[in-house]
Amino acid sequence: MAISLLLGKNPTYGLLIIFFLSFGTLFSQNRTFARTVTNENYVTDSGNSIDQDLSTNAIVRASSGLALGLGAYSGNLELHYLNPVLANTTSYVKIDSEDELLPFLLGGNLGNLLANIGGTVLLGNQEFIVEAKNGTTTVLQGSSNNSNDFSTESMRVIMDEAGNYYIAVTPNTPYDAIRLTNNIGSIIGANTTKNLDVFGVFHGDGTQDCGTPSFTSFNGSGLTLDLLNIGGAGVTNPEFAIDNDPNTASELSLGIIAVAGAVAQTFYFDTPSNPTDQMYITMAIDPSLLQVGIADNIIVKGVNGANEEYSESLTSLLSADVLGLLQSGNATTFSFNPGESIDKVTIGLSSLLNVSLVQSMNIFNVFLAPGVPILDSSSTDVSICEGTSVSLVATTQDATSELRWYDAATDGNLLATLSSGDPFTTPILNADQTYYVSAATPGCLTESPRVEVPVNVVPIPTAGDIGVNGNMFPLCSSNDVVLKPYSEIDGAYIWYLDENKVTEITDGMVDGDITYSINSEDGTLNIVGLDELNSPYTYYVGLKEASAGCENAAGDLKEVEVVIVDSNTTAAVNLDVDSGIILLDEIFEFFNGDPTTTISGAVTGDVNVGDVVNVLVNDTIYIGVLDADLNFNIALDGADLALDLDNVLDIFIEGGVCTNSGDVLINLPEIVVDTILQEFCASDNPTLAAIVLATNLSLFDDLDLEVAVDLNTPLVDGAVYFAGILNIPNSVLPRVQITVAITTVPAPTTTAVNQQFCAGSLATIADLQVNETDVVFYATETGGTALDPSNPLVAGTYYAAAIENGCESTERLALTVTFLENEEATISGEAEAVCIDRMYTYTTEDNFQNYVWTVTGGTISEGGSNTDNAITILWDDLQSTSLSVSYENQLGCTASVSQDIATISCGEVLGEEFGLLVYNEFTPNNDGFNDYFEVKGILNYSSRVQIYNRNGNLVFETVNYQNNWDGIASVSGVLNPGDVLPSGTYYYVINIPELDKNLMGWLQLAR
Repeated sequence: MAISLLLGKNPTYGLLIIFFLSFGTLFSQNRTFARTVTNENYVTDSGNSIDQDLSTNAIVRASSGLALGLGAYSGNLELHYLNPVLANTTSYVKIDSEDELLPFLLGGNLGNLLANIGGTVLLGNQEFIVEAKNGTTTVLQGSSNNSNDFSTESMRVIMDEAGNYYIAVTPNTPYDAIRLTNNIGSIIGANTTKNLDVFGVFHGDGTQDCGTPSFTSFNGSGLTLDLLNIGGAGVTNPEFAIDNDPNTASELSLGIIAVAGAVAQTFYFDTPSNPTDQMYITMAIDPSLLQVGIADNIIVKGVNGANEEYSESLTSLLSADVLGLLQSGNATTFSFNPGESIDKVTIGLSSLLNVSLVQSMNIFNVFLAPGVPILDSSSTDVSICEGTSVSLVATTQDATSELRWYDAATDGNLLATLSSGDPFTTPILNADQTYYVSAATPGCLTESPRVEVPVNVVPIPTAGDIGVNGNMFPLCSSNDVVLKPYSEIDGAYIWYLDENKVTEITDGMVDGDITYSINSEDGTLNIVGLDELNSPYTYYVGLKEASAGCENAAGDLKEVEVVIVDSNTTAAVNLDVDSGIILLDEIFEFFNGDPTTTISGAVTGDVNVGDVVNVLVNDTIYIGVLDADLNFNIALDGADLALDLDNVLDIFIEGGVCTNSGDVLINLPEIVVDTILQEFCASDNPTLAAIVLATNLSLFDDLDLEVAVDLNTPLVDGAVYFAGILNIPNSVLPRVQITVAITTVPAPTTTAVNQQFCAGSLATIADLQVNETDVVFYATETGGTALDPSNPLVAGTYYAAAIENGCESTERLALTVTFLENEEATISGEAEAVCIDRMYTYTTEDNFQNYVWTVTGGTISEGGSNTDNAITILWDDLQSTSLSVSYENQLGCTASVSQDIATISCGEVLGEEFGLLVYNEFTPNNDGFNDYFEVKGILNYSSRVQIYNRNGNLVFETVNYQNNWDGIASVSGVLNPGDVLPSGTYYYVINIPELDKNLMGWLQLAR
């Protein structure tokens, strides 16, 4: 997989690859249409569906008929290809329905939810069916009343950039026809007709794709009606991602979601791509989402037909440079090579849990094109001399693409279309020119991003570009002549004896008594053997520019005249120590205050009081005289001293005296910046004013700019600035580069943005759960003072910031705190008139933990462990009997309750030995079977029967029971006489007076 680094839409990054997203749309030449109507019923203008004109349509009608369905009908239209279509080839059916069905079906399995928001019911209104057929066999079918039929790779509702709707049908077997049926649903009233417009059916032809997607659709999962309707989830303006406008974008959003969910947008190309094509995607993402790892949850898939050929996360696709561009928040384009032919691309966003941010992204463009051209090494960093041309060479990344050369980054003029590796020859150039080259498939308008190819056109040096020191004054024949050339143009110097460049002076050359030597580093010409007899001497020097090798033309060399004197008088000049030393503060004054300065020294040798002293500084001669002590003090312009190109003081004493000044060097100071890599925290919102500089220093965007930057400008990570002194050129006082590093700390994360604590738990701020160890908490989303972590927690929202290397995160994590009041525990079960030596079951609230049951006066026979919310007890004491239970919720909040139990001795329980048998289950549902509570043998005795519910409340009472109780209450209390008792467990007490006995037990009422 090849990844190309591309430029974001913010042009300030200045990378070499520029995007050209001006696409054309090529249709009919790559589309094969269904050309025959093989079956039609209730269709108007069926010929319009096969005329290969997608602006005309047939109308398929359906009617609900009269009352009771009399006269109802459904229309159908079957369109046949001339030749069978291969398996996994997508056909596109352009349609339009009278009911607004298609916008909702566009959302795939979100269709029903979207329809609910739009107030439409998919089932029961207008309905249509689309079928792919092979002969008489239906190989694929979908119905509009089931949105899931349109949520797979095999069948989707899609739209083009103009908002027109199509059905993409991709059977996994060969087929030769598409059939559409228009139906009337069950909830439409009588005498209603609905139309389905069919414009045409086609599939792409061939394997060359001209790059721009023709259609798009979207899908989703795990989303609710509230998220779609209120939370902004789903896909907004999907057509904006295929409208060829770089300023518009679709939005994929999950809103603020706390559950697993996903949303995806799919892009459809008419025909499969070449395996060598690059896929280009332009998107923008909130930098805060990138910081919390959303790139891992963005998946890019390539599909051919219904088969997935490629799938990668955004993280694996992006280089560090591209990720940096995305983190700016700007729209950024990146590319990758799927390595296989594809005809669909899906970009999906799945939810990142426990993140209190709106999870969304924007897609501006998706297109297929060849990889960007590769420049030959000879065509990078190109410099040529003015008045010449150059051949530029690039190659494509595949064997089938062509090269297109332009004169502009976007639009502009197409200068040439060439094969890979063929040279593009520029016209004669007299000024800098930038060309741009892209790769494209022949015949297609879509092309790769254009690669910038700058050509630097270098002026040919002239005599005026060169200066020479060492010949301003007559020179003694006894001394070496030293001629030092200089220029603002970087290059090498070439010396000649003539102006037409016929005889070049070379290092070590001897001409009679004259010997020449040349310093290879700075081009200084040293001459020995000149005399006054042949004076003056004339030499010529030219410059060979470094980048392009441009040289002075013949006849345009710098002329250098040397005057030689034969003198027996000599003088030596000794400058004061400080005369050639310039301090930083002095330079500041030279250019921003008083420029006046002085040089001083003493002269020894054959000189007299009053002799004139000449000082050459920056091509300006300053004059002084020797005083009585043969000293001199000469005022001059300090700016000249600083601007002198060779940084050498040349001094000459008039009067035929051979002067030796020793070529005193001018020592210029340097700007000192203690820290050239200055680091800042993004959370401090630093500006240029935060950069640490010495007094009098300013900051510049470039070495040669004369205007200092505004210190209120926000700092940018990786930005470079230059420290210098205002109004002083970089050539005088070289500026110092300062690089800015901005530390951006991602917001902390948590397993739960909503955190609950127990009332009375004495929780503190430090108890808030975050995954990072070094955090601080605030009461506000921005600003404010960090809170003491030992402060007690209160209900509300706290904001956590992560700390790394002394920097806080730019975004804070919002944590909502609520307090849970202690649970009110209850015990359900018999508490009054409880018989000893009987087992009773008691329950408390379920779904808690660490249950603790305490029983006094009884024995646990079942349950009662720390995981049980129920317990069965055999009571065995008549005094001080009680039951208590406590438990904890998942937060550790404790609830407890105690219940006193009133036990009694219930005596002997009668059984079958007295001819009495209780049937303790009955079903009073009037079905004629087991409708009554029956006690066999009770009719032989006088009796009193009482029925209690499980809480001990009397619900039924009678004397001389006749086996006729059907579960209806007969007493007032918790119920009213005549109330129907619910299903459940009840308890009976049957008193037989003549036996002086009670019969007790349970019964089960089941309705």
